[in-house]
Amino acid sequence: MGESAMTTKEIAEAVGKSEKTVRTWTAKVAAKSATIAAKLAVSSPMKPADYDLDETVAIIAHGMGKNAADLYRMSAKPPLQNSDDLDAAFKAAIIGISAMVSRLDSRVTKIETKIEQRQALLPAPQIKPRDNVSRIVRKYAHDNGIEHSAAWGELYREFGYRTNSNPRAAASNRHMAVIDYIETEGMIGLLESIAIDWGKA
Repeated sequence: MGESAMTTKEIAEAVGKSEKTVRTWTAKVAAKSATIAAKLAVSSPMKPADYDLDETVAIIAHGMGKNAADLYRMSAKPPLQNSDDLDAAFKAAIIGISAMVSRLDSRVTKIETKIEQRQALLPAPQIKPRDNVSRIVRKYAHDNGIEHSAAWGELYREFGYRTNSNPRAAASNRHMAVIDYIETEGMIGLLESIAIDWGKA
């Protein structure tokens, strides 16, 4: 008999029922379980069948319900006997958790590395035309030692010459800043191109 194997008599004693009642339960469970049916077929009063823990639980569940069977299964598990067993179980659990955390850390590191590699391959963000025009004007004013307003004035005059227009007057008529007028008219890209060429002069 295995350590957790039980006969119908032992099952009856464990659950406080008569052996006859447990035999009835076993016969009904045997109709659904080939292993229990096989053991029941070769058993005799002199050599009763031994049922393992799962089979015993199935028999108790049939007669007393799942809750009773679950309670029996829990009580049938051998407890940890001493502090050495507890320490060993605790250490095993810690080792398992540490290994899992290590695997997660490794995966996160690989993902972060891939993200960094992809970001390195991305092109640098492009500066907006209006911002680029402002940058060119600031550099022009600095390089030529003039006020920003004077540099803007020169750029707008250059824009007017090249487009045969008067952006200052048009902007004034609309009560808006010159650059806002140019942007509203969809010519900010043209202004940027002119500014790049003008800034080189």
